[in-house]
Amino acid sequence: MPAAEEERDLLEHYVEAAAPFLALHPQLLAPREVLEHTAQFAYHPLVQQLGCYVLDDANTSDHHLLATRSPLAGCVLFLSHDGDTRAVFDSATSFLVALQQAQASDQEVSDLHPALSPLAQDQAALGACIHRLLDDQEWNDVVVALIPSLSLEDKDLLHRLVADDDFFLGEAVAMAIQKRPDQALLPMAQLCAAHAHPQVARAGKLAVKRIHQLGQRPQ
Repeated sequence: MPAAEEERDLLEHYVEAAAPFLALHPQLLAPREVLEHTAQFAYHPLVQQLGCYVLDDANTSDHHLLATRSPLAGCVLFLSHDGDTRAVFDSATSFLVALQQAQASDQEVSDLHPALSPLAQDQAALGACIHRLLDDQEWNDVVVALIPSLSLEDKDLLHRLVADDDFFLGEAVAMAIQKRPDQALLPMAQLCAAHAHPQVARAGKLAVKRIHQLGQRPQ
């Protein structure tokens, strides 16, 4: 169990809420299994930085994780082996509701992931966390997973991400703009479109296109 009281409370709340679902959803992990699986993932940057706990095992390389630390405390993230790792539910309750809906419609929970990640409630804390991780120069994978939860209002932070030598950061910013296009983000999208790395430039051009499409009436 986590040492910090707030982290422990979040995990205990999830365990209590998930108890009625365990018999109906074999992929959900029982409390002891949650701790055992999480111990196996102790090496993972998300587990280390966000105090994440593994919630399920569907015999794939993908898992839902409960974050117990700021800036995404209480959110459920999807650890994807082949796709985008990001926050997908704003709470454990939302995750369990999606689990029920997926079973009722014969789908996977991942099929019900929202297109947009929930925004962090404390954007200042999220920005400070990303700056700290960038300063350490060891946690860029975590930063990429956090970018979808940004409100995209901190232009200084976005500039730092796009200017970083790691092109995955700039690409993640451009992809976030694609999903949340806004006229105020056009200069940032154009900056991405002019990036030296083709992956960032390609995503940036798509972001610019999405912004230009705002307000256009369908033909």
